[in-house]
Amino acid sequence: SDLLSSTIWTIVQIVDTSTNKLRTRRKHQTRTEIVHAAFELFGRLGYEQVSMDRVAVAAGVSRATLFNYFPQKELILREIAAARAEKLKNILSEFGASGKAPSFESIIDLILKISEENARITATSKQLFLETFFRQVAQGPLLAAREDAISALAASIARIPGQRKRAKPLAETLFAVYIATMLEWLMREGVPNQWLVKTMRQRLQMLREGVA
Repeated sequence: SDLLSSTIWTIVQIVDTSTNKLRTRRKHQTRTEIVHAAFELFGRLGYEQVSMDRVAVAAGVSRATLFNYFPQKELILREIAAARAEKLKNILSEFGASGKAPSFESIIDLILKISEENARITATSKQLFLETFFRQVAQGPLLAAREDAISALAASIARIPGQRKRAKPLAETLFAVYIATMLEWLMREGVPNQWLVKTMRQRLQMLREGVA
């Protein structure tokens, strides 16, 4: 009897765990589909012109489901900012874990890689990314991304001979150049992707020459 009860209890636990995992995956998938639908609409039509009802229709969910995930439209912007912040963190983590000896050239190449990806994603939705930058609700993920980026860059710079003592100020300066150039590109309508990458390279190289 005890063995049977124990077996039944184990089966129930396994079923509950599997059900919870499936439910979690479905919730994550629904959340992702909502964000993707909103991102496409915001980029194509403009953030202010898109209603929550329109997002619900595009995502294939009910209005109630949408508001269950995102009670306010601005929270979708926060999710977009968080996704970009996570992507930046992953790229920096991969760079730090590569095992290769860092150099200013490799760090510049890393920032250019991030810039090229941003240009590709942002090219048709510059206004949306400006909205994301300046909306207060998105500031948390963006500030966290800044701290993660500076810490990762500083850790790499500190491994360059003779740069340990000024690793953090250099990392902060590199990131400031990156953000300023990105914002300038976002605010200039009609400027091609090549401008961002070319200008970013020029400014980072000038900074590199000043450090040498």
